[in-house]
Amino acid sequence: MEDPADLLSRPPEEGARLIALSWLDQAAAAFPRLQDPADTEALHDFRVGLRRLRSCLRSYRAYLEESLPKKLRRRLRDLAGSTGPGRDTEVQIEWLRGRSRHLSSYHRAGLSWIVGRLEERMRAANEEMSASLPKEFPRIEKDLRDRLSTYHTEIHLAAGGPLSPTLAEVTADILRSQATELESHLSRVDGPEDEDEAHEARISAKRLRYLLEPFDLPEAAALVKRTKKLQDLLGELHDAHVLEAELSESLQIAASERVRRLLEVSLSEVPDDALIRAGRRRVREAGLLALARLNRARRNRLFTELEADWLEGRGAGFFEEAAAVAEKMGEAGN
Repeated sequence: MEDPADLLSRPPEEGARLIALSWLDQAAAAFPRLQDPADTEALHDFRVGLRRLRSCLRSYRAYLEESLPKKLRRRLRDLAGSTGPGRDTEVQIEWLRGRSRHLSSYHRAGLSWIVGRLEERMRAANEEMSASLPKEFPRIEKDLRDRLSTYHTEIHLAAGGPLSPTLAEVTADILRSQATELESHLSRVDGPEDEDEAHEARISAKRLRYLLEPFDLPEAAALVKRTKKLQDLLGELHDAHVLEAELSESLQIAASERVRRLLEVSLSEVPDDALIRAGRRRVREAGLLALARLNRARRNRLFTELEADWLEGRGAGFFEEAAAVAEKMGEAGN
């Protein structure tokens, strides 16, 4: 990445492209590492590069839209989407396994069962990703580089003509807009069960952080750090919401399978009373319910933390700081 002061003084059409290309470089650097099974961070780094790239393209869309057709944007979106399911399922598995010490031996049968289901889903997702990624990413990378590396613009030489804004001025306006969007979503989070608004707030926090990071401004360092903390908090809260739905669905499947086995044994020519009694035991369901309670406690704890630091106007200092950073950034562009 170029010197932040130099980058901010450039025209937005140029500066936005330089930022986007730097995030594309990050994804491209991680891409060959995906072939190394021992490199456990490769997929994470690749996904982060793609997320930052897509966030940049969205933030500066007004200056990049003509260079990037909708079809290319959709291809990039679909590519990024293909890397998500496997990684998201891996996060669920890691959290569930970490609950083992909190469960009785009776409840661990449910843990083993749901982890087995998720591992199979993760393998299938990773196989699908591995089949498409090696072919699709190089094509998308080439198309993006070709289109981001050149652009056409108008230059007004006549005195008194319209002044072109700098990247600093444009970014300052985007920062104000994104901060307002984040504040709006946070204000609409009503309770620990409000998944949608909390998820939208997480996305807004991520976009705000990615907007500021390329410039490495000293006056924005604390803001970026606090935004990262909020993003992580909302990310874990989202994980808890998603896992609660997964546990609910798994509980229904486990109960259905148990009743089906019980019916088969009961209708056999010589019913085995011992098997029938065993089939009535809700071992898996009990374990899943125990996990659901632990996950609900996690959700409520995270919401309490969010409420204490951010909701009902408690994040006002953060948004005042964001406004001050935007003001300084805009002044730097003049």
